[in-house]
Amino acid sequence: MPLPAESEPTAELEASPSNLGGDNASANRAGASPHLDSALPWKSVFETALDAMLIVDDAGYYLAANPAACALLELPQEVLLGRRVADFLPTDTEFEPVWQNFLATGQMRGEQQLRLDNGTVKTVEFSATAHVQPNHHLSILRDISDRKQFETERDALSRQLEQWVISSSEKLEITQAELQLQQQRIDSILNSLECVVWSVDPKTLETIYVNAAATALYGHPPEAFLADADLWFNCIHPDDYPLLLADIEALSYQDKIDQEYRIFRADGSLRWVRGQARLVRDGAGAPLRIDGTTLDVSDRKRAEFALKDHQATQQALLEAIPDLMMRIDENGDILNLISGGEITLYGPIPGDRCQSIYTSFPKALADLRLQWVQQALATGTRQRYEHTIEINSELRHEESRVVPISQNEVLVIVRDITERKRAEVTQADLNQKLKLVNAELNRLATVDGLTEIANRRSFDQALDLEWQRARRQQKYLSLILCDIDYFKPYNDNYGHLAGDDCLRQVAQILSTVVKRPGDLAARYGGEEFVLLLPDTTLNGGIEIIEKIQVAIAQCPLPHDYSQVSSNLTLSFGLVCHCPTIKEHSPRELIHRADLALYEAKAQGRNCYVVGDSLA
Repeated sequence: MPLPAESEPTAELEASPSNLGGDNASANRAGASPHLDSALPWKSVFETALDAMLIVDDAGYYLAANPAACALLELPQEVLLGRRVADFLPTDTEFEPVWQNFLATGQMRGEQQLRLDNGTVKTVEFSATAHVQPNHHLSILRDISDRKQFETERDALSRQLEQWVISSSEKLEITQAELQLQQQRIDSILNSLECVVWSVDPKTLETIYVNAAATALYGHPPEAFLADADLWFNCIHPDDYPLLLADIEALSYQDKIDQEYRIFRADGSLRWVRGQARLVRDGAGAPLRIDGTTLDVSDRKRAEFALKDHQATQQALLEAIPDLMMRIDENGDILNLISGGEITLYGPIPGDRCQSIYTSFPKALADLRLQWVQQALATGTRQRYEHTIEINSELRHEESRVVPISQNEVLVIVRDITERKRAEVTQADLNQKLKLVNAELNRLATVDGLTEIANRRSFDQALDLEWQRARRQQKYLSLILCDIDYFKPYNDNYGHLAGDDCLRQVAQILSTVVKRPGDLAARYGGEEFVLLLPDTTLNGGIEIIEKIQVAIAQCPLPHDYSQVSSNLTLSFGLVCHCPTIKEHSPRELIHRADLALYEAKAQGRNCYVVGDSLA
């Protein structure tokens, strides 16, 4: 049963007889057996517990050990029993005074290093309870070696993460700026196209969509076509109107038309245009919409050279797009290829002749691309997919869009998204690490750094919560303010390090006494502490104070500079109140407890005073 000379409070390991199903009366009866009574109701708990549990006699020798204890100490039970607690402690541990103190106080908990027979050193978290039976003392141990190692690694990671976050944020900003610049470049190119893109209902011919280029070509804004289904036909030259009607009727069986005709702009000027349209059907073959483009070809009509120049300009615009664009037929043959030269996922792809995608791309990628080409042709809808490929020992990512342009051809647009993917992975990893850091920061924000108990902020939050609960359930709420008597002379004469150690020991005692779920011991400020006791009457609060006084007396801290005792003492102010429905703030409760504490000091210290009721 490890018993360090000094231990800090840790997460509690319940070790009282009541928690094991024991009986205080039976544990203290005369003539109790020195061995573990198999008839006790907690015998099965002892044998099956996951934590190491050991029974020790008054001299510190092991009388009983459960399987978990044997596994922890790496000894069989027959070897372990009869060994002494001190056998497993570091050689510099002063065992006897600590052991006697434990037998006197009846409780001890903390962390301790164990030295096993094979030389292994383990760090454990322990809770010890004396006199669970006459000459029987219970110890519960839990191996926290891995947790300690994790905490060390976590602190190192936190420092690395701080530097990494700064570096990653800078890289992410650069990447995002580059992606935004690329998107603006593409948008600028698309907005400069002169082609009008439109879509109409196949039955009513009402306009579903038209791009901004309609204003330049027709002189009418897109909104005018959306509002008036007849505007398209009103713009057509009367001589060409029958031709267009015949083409629209032909869509029902040939699905695609390509026609040149004349239109009148809003200002009355005449233009030659080339209109292309395709009937889009659903999976059942029913017409969904008519999609088309309208291009001003007036210059081509006036001169062939002007037409060629226009086509060259259009080709230059397409090549300025950084993506790779390919026309591919249903068999996987590349019919045409346009690339701005910025995509580097593959080697050179000849663009002047028909070539199979299996010649140009790795087989796995070619299979995937052909699958999506056939999917787009079968459904008549645009497909999008992402693919990962290794190029020159580097993992690269691409995004492909497959757009049907005829019954047996598609347009494939390939974009390199490697940097975006890396940015997404970086952002996700950063978010996870920041989440862990924020959780640790939140813990540090609610724990007092010196005493390792709750701090003032944590207390304020708990007080508001318990006040509202007590007001709602009409139950008593007790509050105890206490501080160390003559702490300034103690600090001035023994030194600040001794003063800090004194505060830690007082905090440990308070945490040991106040251990019900919902109870809270917190450092209020300086040498002042506060105890929040929900569902506790005045007598219950007084009982807690008396237990603290006994614990302070049983663990004496010399104070030769106190005017009331040669040992350290505390003064207490206690207030107990059941909030009414109309009381919304607990601040008056703190004020009354503070007044009671001052009264205790005025009465000579080393005592407690019950404050006035709030009523």
